[in-house]
Amino acid sequence: MQLSSVVYMSRSTDQVTSEVLDRLLLDARSNNAAVGVTGVLLHGDKRFFQYFEGSASAVSDVYARIRRSTLHTDLIELEHQSIPERRFHKWFMGFREAPGSVLQKLSHEQWDRERPWVEDHAPNSPGIRRLLAFLEASGGDE
Repeated sequence: MQLSSVVYMSRSTDQVTSEVLDRLLLDARSNNAAVGVTGVLLHGDKRFFQYFEGSASAVSDVYARIRRSTLHTDLIELEHQSIPERRFHKWFMGFREAPGSVLQKLSHEQWDRERPWVEDHAPNSPGIRRLLAFLEASGGDE
Protein backbone atom coordinates (compact mmCIF):
# COMPACT_ATOMS: atom_id res chain seq x y z
CA MET A 1 0.00 0.00 0.00
CA GLN A 2 1.35 3.41 -0.99
CA LEU A 3 1.35 5.85 1.94
CA SER A 4 0.90 9.58 1.56
CA SER A 5 1.04 12.58 3.89
CA VAL A 6 -0.28 16.14 3.86
CA VAL A 7 0.88 19.11 5.90
CA TYR A 8 -1.11 22.34 5.88
CA MET A 9 -1.91 25.36 7.96
CA SER A 10 -5.00 27.55 7.97
CA ARG A 11 -6.78 30.26 9.94
CA SER A 12 -9.79 29.25 12.04
CA THR A 13 -13.02 31.17 11.60
CA ASP A 14 -14.90 32.97 14.35
CA GLN A 15 -17.33 30.05 14.55
CA VAL A 16 -14.61 27.85 16.11
CA THR A 17 -15.61 27.76 19.76
CA SER A 18 -14.64 25.29 22.44
CA GLU A 19 -17.79 23.28 21.68
CA VAL A 20 -16.98 23.25 17.96
CA LEU A 21 -13.45 22.02 18.74
CA ASP A 22 -14.92 19.18 20.80
CA ARG A 23 -17.15 18.15 17.90
CA LEU A 24 -14.22 18.44 15.48
CA LEU A 25 -12.08 16.28 17.75
CA LEU A 26 -14.72 13.54 17.99
CA ASP A 27 -15.57 13.63 14.28
CA ALA A 28 -11.94 13.57 13.18
CA ARG A 29 -11.07 10.67 15.45
CA SER A 30 -13.95 8.52 14.24
CA ASN A 31 -13.74 9.49 10.56
CA ASN A 32 -9.97 9.10 10.40
CA ALA A 33 -10.01 5.79 12.27
CA ALA A 34 -12.58 4.44 9.83
CA VAL A 35 -10.27 5.05 6.85
CA GLY A 36 -6.91 4.44 8.56
CA VAL A 37 -5.68 8.04 8.61
CA THR A 38 -3.41 9.08 11.47
CA GLY A 39 -1.56 12.26 12.40
CA VAL A 40 -1.87 15.37 14.51
CA LEU A 41 -4.00 18.51 14.44
CA LEU A 42 -2.81 21.53 16.41
CA HIS A 43 -4.96 24.55 17.20
CA GLY A 44 -4.12 27.87 18.79
CA ASP A 45 -3.96 31.59 18.09
CA LYS A 46 -6.87 31.13 15.65
CA ARG A 47 -4.75 28.83 13.50
CA PHE A 48 -4.77 25.16 12.59
CA PHE A 49 -1.71 23.14 11.66
CA GLN A 50 -2.21 19.55 10.58
CA TYR A 51 -0.02 16.64 9.54
CA PHE A 52 -1.88 13.51 8.50
CA GLU A 53 -0.99 10.28 6.73
CA GLY A 54 -2.47 7.07 5.43
CA SER A 55 -3.16 5.32 2.15
CA ALA A 56 -3.01 7.70 -0.80
CA SER A 57 -6.74 7.32 -1.49
CA ALA A 58 -7.78 7.83 2.16
CA VAL A 59 -5.53 10.89 2.48
CA SER A 60 -7.02 12.31 -0.71
CA ASP A 61 -10.57 11.81 0.61
CA VAL A 62 -9.80 13.31 4.04
CA TYR A 63 -8.00 16.26 2.45
CA ALA A 64 -10.98 16.96 0.19
CA ARG A 65 -13.24 17.06 3.27
CA ILE A 66 -10.79 19.38 5.05
CA ARG A 67 -10.65 21.78 2.09
CA ARG A 68 -14.48 21.99 2.07
CA SER A 69 -14.71 22.77 5.80
CA THR A 70 -16.15 26.15 6.78
CA LEU A 71 -14.24 26.09 10.06
CA HIS A 72 -11.13 27.56 8.48
CA THR A 73 -9.91 29.85 5.71
CA ASP A 74 -6.60 30.70 4.05
CA LEU A 75 -5.49 27.07 3.81
CA ILE A 76 -1.85 26.82 2.76
CA GLU A 77 -0.58 23.41 1.69
CA LEU A 78 2.98 23.00 2.90
CA GLU A 79 3.56 19.45 1.79
CA HIS A 80 1.75 16.62 -0.01
CA GLN A 81 3.92 13.62 -0.74
CA SER A 82 4.48 9.89 -0.64
CA ILE A 83 6.09 8.60 2.53
CA PRO A 84 7.91 5.32 3.19
CA GLU A 85 6.29 4.63 6.58
CA ARG A 86 3.84 6.01 9.11
CA ARG A 87 5.08 8.52 11.65
CA PHE A 88 1.89 8.39 13.75
CA HIS A 89 0.05 5.24 14.73
CA LYS A 90 -2.85 7.15 16.29
CA TRP A 91 -4.59 10.44 15.68
CA PHE A 92 -3.90 13.33 18.06
CA MET A 93 -5.10 16.85 18.63
CA GLY A 94 -2.99 19.37 20.52
CA PHE A 95 -3.68 22.87 21.78
CA ARG A 96 -1.31 25.75 22.33
CA GLU A 97 -3.66 27.60 24.65
CA ALA A 98 -5.47 26.23 27.66
CA PRO A 99 -8.08 23.71 26.52
CA GLY A 100 -11.67 24.80 26.95
CA SER A 101 -13.12 21.42 27.91
CA VAL A 102 -12.28 18.14 29.61
CA LEU A 103 -12.15 16.42 26.21
CA GLN A 104 -9.65 18.98 24.92
CA LYS A 105 -7.61 18.71 28.13
CA LEU A 106 -7.36 14.93 27.78
CA SER A 107 -6.44 15.24 24.13
CA HIS A 108 -3.76 17.79 24.95
CA GLU A 109 -2.32 15.52 27.66
CA GLN A 110 -2.18 12.64 25.16
CA TRP A 111 -0.30 14.89 22.72
CA ASP A 112 2.16 15.88 25.48
CA ARG A 113 2.87 12.18 26.17
CA GLU A 114 3.50 11.45 22.49
CA ARG A 115 5.50 14.59 21.71
CA PRO A 116 8.94 13.16 22.71
CA TRP A 117 8.43 10.36 20.17
CA VAL A 118 7.50 12.94 17.53
CA GLU A 119 10.62 14.96 18.31
CA ASP A 120 12.79 11.83 18.05
CA HIS A 121 11.43 11.17 14.54
CA ALA A 122 11.67 14.76 13.28
CA PRO A 123 15.00 14.28 11.45
CA ASN A 124 13.38 11.65 9.21
CA SER A 125 10.30 13.65 8.20
CA PRO A 126 10.06 17.11 6.64
CA GLY A 127 6.40 17.26 7.72
CA ILE A 128 7.20 16.60 11.36
CA ARG A 129 10.03 19.15 11.26
CA ARG A 130 7.47 21.70 9.98
CA LEU A 131 5.05 20.73 12.76
CA LEU A 132 7.70 21.30 15.42
CA ALA A 133 8.79 24.58 13.80
CA PHE A 134 5.14 25.74 13.89
CA LEU A 135 4.99 24.96 17.61
CA GLU A 136 8.26 26.74 18.29
CA ALA A 137 7.30 29.85 16.31
CA SER A 138 4.00 30.15 18.15
CA GLY A 139 5.42 29.68 21.62
CA GLY A 140 3.83 26.24 22.00
CA ASP A 141 7.10 24.41 22.57
CA GLU A 142 7.16 24.96 26.33
